[in-house]
Order: sequence, then C-alpha cells, then structure tokens
Amino acid sequence: MDSSVDLTSSELDKLAEYLQKHTGIHLEKKKLQRFKRKIEAIFVKHKIATFNDFYHQLRFLASEELIQDLTNAVTVNETYFWREHQQFELLVKEILPLYVREGSTPKVRILVSPCSSGEELYSIMLHILEAGSLLEKLNIEMIGIDIDSSMIEKAKRGFYSQRSIDKVPKKLLEKYFKKVGAFYQLERSVVKAAHFMQVNIFEKDLEKKMGHFDIIFSRNMLIYFNAADKQHCFETFHSLMKEGATLFLGHADANNIDKKRFKLLKNGFHVFEKIV
Repeated sequence: MDSSVDLTSSELDKLAEYLQKHTGIHLEKKKLQRFKRKIEAIFVKHKIATFNDFYHQLRFLASEELIQDLTNAVTVNETYFWREHQQFELLVKEILPLYVREGSTPKVRILVSPCSSGEELYSIMLHILEAGSLLEKLNIEMIGIDIDSSMIEKAKRGFYSQRSIDKVPKKLLEKYFKKVGAFYQLERSVVKAAHFMQVNIFEKDLEKKMGHFDIIFSRNMLIYFNAADKQHCFETFHSLMKEGATLFLGHADANNIDKKRFKLLKNGFHVFEKIV
C-alpha cells in the first residue's frame, strides 16, 4: 500500500460533513487542515489505500475502531489542573452546602462533560477534599465523559506532565501527587473514586444510560458546535439534570444559552440553574 496519502480539499469537506452529522463537531476547512496529517496516518494504521475505501468503511460498514480513531484525531484536548478554578471554589463554598441535610448523607451526582484527560474532574475532587466536612455530609459521585477514548484511558491512569500540574498549589501538589520520572502520579485513592465513560453527548437515550445529575460542568466543548448542535446539547443537559440542578459553563460556551431552559444563577461565573 502507498503510505503517502494526501487528502484533497473536497475529501476533507466530506469528512467534515460526516463528523458534523455523527459527532456534532463542527470544523471549518481551515481548522480541519490542522488535523490533516493525523487523519492521513489513520489510513496507514488500517491499511486503507484510497479515500473512497476509507469513507465507505466509515459510512456503510460503520467500523467502530475507524470512527473512534477519526474522532480522536480531530478532538482538541487543551486542559490542565486548576483551570478557571474560581468555579470550583464557588462549587464547594456555595453550591454543595445547599445539599447538606441534618441526619442524612444525600447523594450528589456531578457530571463533567467533556472530561478530556481528567484534569478538570480531578481538580474538582481536590477542591472537595480540601473542603473537608463536605465529604462527611454528602455522598458525592463524580463522573466524567468524553468522546475521545484515548483521553478516557489517560484519565483513568492519573499520570500527568509538568505542564498539566503547573498551576496546582505547591502544598496540594506535595499532598496529592507523587513524582514518577518526568510525570506526576495522582494519589490512587482519588483516581479510584472517579468514574470515566467514553460517551458521545449526541447519543440517544443518555438518560437511560447515565441517569440524572445535580451538577454538570461543561467547559470548552460547546464552542466547537454550530448553533443547532449547541441547542441540541443544551436540550440534552436539561434532560440529564434534576430539578433545580446547576450547570457550569466556560465563558465562551455560555454564548447563546437556552434561556427557556436555564437561568443565570451567579453573575460573572457562567453558572446557571435548570428551569423546569
């Protein structure tokens, strides 16, 4: 097989259309060009000689491995610990205390979508751990989902580069991480307490698969969707949220929030409450 695959502009357009329809990821041609070599490498991996064969396997054979490899190739996972940590502080100081009940330990389910390689979800967990008494008063379940299977596997391992942990306060870095070569290993008890799932937010019947949540974090995902798919995503979040649940968004994700389903809860923090 000729390993020098060179995708044309029209072929990239067809892949962009396919990704839009099947994953909701909206990539303009200029952005898709950035992933051109990574996509071409998939041809070599799967021993596919032509674009027509590649596209046929995607559309008509629905090769799960091929679809996942393509999705992984175009997914940007730019994240690190303590990113926009003001929202995590708001969570532990103002939101979670609302669930505390005398004489019981209520269960609080928190979803992080997308979770990427786990930095955001683990940052939330460390903030909760440092809050101390919250863990005595609440039964907190942390679930992270992402469309990129390679990121899910990385999150489950809990090993991170210097760049990923650079903003973690030194005291907490020493408390929760162990230096292993050039990497930092997160405390295993923290890793084991988290749950990660490879999930496409556009899958049908996510309520049946995942249940309902008290709190959802979704930061830096909606910016990759067009207006229609962003609206669909808001509908999905609304269906996954319990009555009065809280939605945390990134500052760019909050543009065009569905005001029929969500109302602003905390000005300046991009935090919203579900409208029933």
